[in-house]
Amino acid sequence: MHDYLHQIHSINDQIVTYLNEPTVEIKEKISTALWPTLNESERHTIFLVDNEGNVQLNIGDICNAGEHIDQQQLTLALQQHQIGFGKIHHSHPPPTKTVATHNNHLHMNLIAPIYLNNNQNNPPLGALIIVINPNHFLLPLMTSWPVPSESAESVLVRKAGGQLQRLTPVRDMPNQEALTTRQPPEGIATPGKYLREGKEGFLEGYDYRRVAVFAVVKKVADSPWMLVAKVAQSETTQPLKTLQLIIFIITAIIISITAIILRLWWLQQQAQNQAAYYHNELQNRTIISRFNNLTHFANDIILLCDEEGNIIEANERAIEAYGQTLDELKQKKLRSICDMGDDECSLLWQQLADNQEIQFQSQQFRCDNSTFPVEINANWIEIEDRKFLQAIIRDVSEREQAQQRLTHQAQHDHLTGLPNRTLITALIKQTLAKGVRNNTKTGLLLLDIDRFKNINDTLGHTIGDRLLTTLSERIKKTLRDTDTVARFGGDEFVVMVEDIQEISNLALLATKLSKAICSPVFIDNQEMYVTTSIGISVAPDDASQSDQLIQFADTAMYRAKDLGRNNFQFFTSDMNDHTQERLHLENSLRKALDRNEFVVYYQPQFDLKTQQIIGSEALIRWQHPERGLVPPNDFIPLAEETGLIDQIGQWVLEQACKQNKIWQQDGFTELTIAVNLSARQFLNKHLSNDIFNTLVETELLPQYLELELTESLLMHDVESSIELMNTLSNKGISLAIDDFGTGYSSLSYLHRFPIDKLKIDRSFVSPIGESNDTIIARTIIALAQEMRLRIIAEGIETEEQLKFLRQFNCHTGQGYYFSRPVPAVEFTELLQKQKNQSET
Repeated sequence: MHDYLHQIHSINDQIVTYLNEPTVEIKEKISTALWPTLNESERHTIFLVDNEGNVQLNIGDICNAGEHIDQQQLTLALQQHQIGFGKIHHSHPPPTKTVATHNNHLHMNLIAPIYLNNNQNNPPLGALIIVINPNHFLLPLMTSWPVPSESAESVLVRKAGGQLQRLTPVRDMPNQEALTTRQPPEGIATPGKYLREGKEGFLEGYDYRRVAVFAVVKKVADSPWMLVAKVAQSETTQPLKTLQLIIFIITAIIISITAIILRLWWLQQQAQNQAAYYHNELQNRTIISRFNNLTHFANDIILLCDEEGNIIEANERAIEAYGQTLDELKQKKLRSICDMGDDECSLLWQQLADNQEIQFQSQQFRCDNSTFPVEINANWIEIEDRKFLQAIIRDVSEREQAQQRLTHQAQHDHLTGLPNRTLITALIKQTLAKGVRNNTKTGLLLLDIDRFKNINDTLGHTIGDRLLTTLSERIKKTLRDTDTVARFGGDEFVVMVEDIQEISNLALLATKLSKAICSPVFIDNQEMYVTTSIGISVAPDDASQSDQLIQFADTAMYRAKDLGRNNFQFFTSDMNDHTQERLHLENSLRKALDRNEFVVYYQPQFDLKTQQIIGSEALIRWQHPERGLVPPNDFIPLAEETGLIDQIGQWVLEQACKQNKIWQQDGFTELTIAVNLSARQFLNKHLSNDIFNTLVETELLPQYLELELTESLLMHDVESSIELMNTLSNKGISLAIDDFGTGYSSLSYLHRFPIDKLKIDRSFVSPIGESNDTIIARTIIALAQEMRLRIIAEGIETEEQLKFLRQFNCHTGQGYYFSRPVPAVEFTELLQKQKNQSET
């Protein structure tokens, strides 16, 4: 080997020159220098490759480079700057045999990197690869034994999958090719079995001929090969046999010695048997100990079974789950604790045999024959060379219960426990499909609690929720077992009636439901009365699809509300026109702000003693491009329902403040402006900031702005209302309670509100002069005076009403007696007229 390397170093410069600029002359010099290397029998080809592994020169036999060059070892030698050896392997000629016969021999590579100036610190420019035939130097070495022997031999062997591959032929099969793959004999201790298990060391066993041998197995460093050296036991023990013959002759003479030898032999047998027993017992204890260590504290049930499915070990969780002792469990098979049929068990067992691992769900038996749901993961494992079935069983009872709870929560109303919109919609679809099959009718009743929002706003959501719960119980008691009631959302309920024989039965049911709901409700010693508006649709008469049937019931319900509430209506086709009209109005309302269709009218407020204008109330009007001037009662409720009231209210506030500032700049410096706040605006947490910003932008001083609030608005959340009112009052904004006496407020709260004015509702002013019913108006005036509040009356339309209010010291008023609400231009004219009269 040293000679090869010395020869390569001597022509290193020529090889470098050839790699950089190949010429025929240099090629001949390199070939001449290296040709003697090929004369020896173990080498038949030399390749010169560049640093990318491309063959630049082939000296000797013409060979297939792809089959003869070990690319992996070549790359490794170039990367590590080291001389390397390739793996031993066969090569096979192509179908047209134009290459040398050496191609079908064993070969390996000697790889020598080439460096510039022969300096290993420089990057390799390429490599010389000498293809060597191991048959000429390695195999003869392996077949030579260091001492004369009739049975000894050495073999190079490596694992190939589950089999063994021999590099050198064995002495009893001299014609066998190298690199032959064989399966070691089963059932006996052979060097082959030792090798397959990856073991090394001394072995007393049998070889491939089933001949008793002594063998040594040793791994060849840095290679997959194992060296096996063996010799027949009979050959090594032959001298002992001769000695034994002599001893036997002597012991035949001396009977006592013979008896001792026999006794010793018998003891040896007993010791071997006892050792085998203790070995098996130790192995079983090791298996159980390892199983217990791994599974003792596991949350899952873990069972260990033999190949027949018999339970041989279980963890603590299994004992707890099944309610049986470990000994009781060991008397059972895995299939006996599963609530499954024989056919299903057999199928799963076959799948386990085919796939080695299966997952399935089952019910498991407890000791009392009750069951619980589980997920089972079963697979084969090996412990101490023994095969076991391991079953990991997870109790999914809590998960299934949680899933059932989630499903119930997703399909039922959390407050009343009734089916929700999702579930009732699905049930309606199923019922309609069944009705088509059975040619039956289905009725749908949509109930809406009238003015329920007022209860929420005045008494709070807690009382409202309790009221809904009470009403839901009343509805359920009114229905048959076959009928279904659901909370459809908010204050709406849906009742589905199957298999209707007479349509009139739906009218009777609607009457019963109305009566049940109208009965007084007592909550916290407070008596409440509510009514309901009911819309009824029938399938398949009105619709055959669930969504359309619900929509038509909703349309009929709104028709009932339009007719004064507290009644029921069956759906008719002309109701669609009303619904379309409502939708059209809603769409127009959403665009009205952007199109500047809203205008603000101003109703003058007068000092009743001097009859001079001291302020105004801002009132919105909608100038619809097609309908003309739309009254507030026609669109304000719709604006509140759709949430547009926030934007509209803010716009009115801005316009009113801006206009009042203009009048002040025109000389009417003490003029005030009153603006109404809706309940939805009052709940806006940014309301105070919005009002303050509007005052800053319009440059109107806070004392000239008056905000009108309703009683029911303030009672929704008294403490929050007081906090917000204090914030506004502290800034100088005047606060008035609008429509006083019509709401549900308690007089005990009135003194806590930082208000400046009470406004008498027109319903208490209009009876003045027409009847003697003036007690409420006089009471409100007296209350305001007692609380040192200013008082204003609205709806003054006659001289008699004016005189009465003056008589009882009502400070200010407004109404058609003085002026209707007018546009800003006309209001300016009223101011100017008043100014001119005062000057004259």
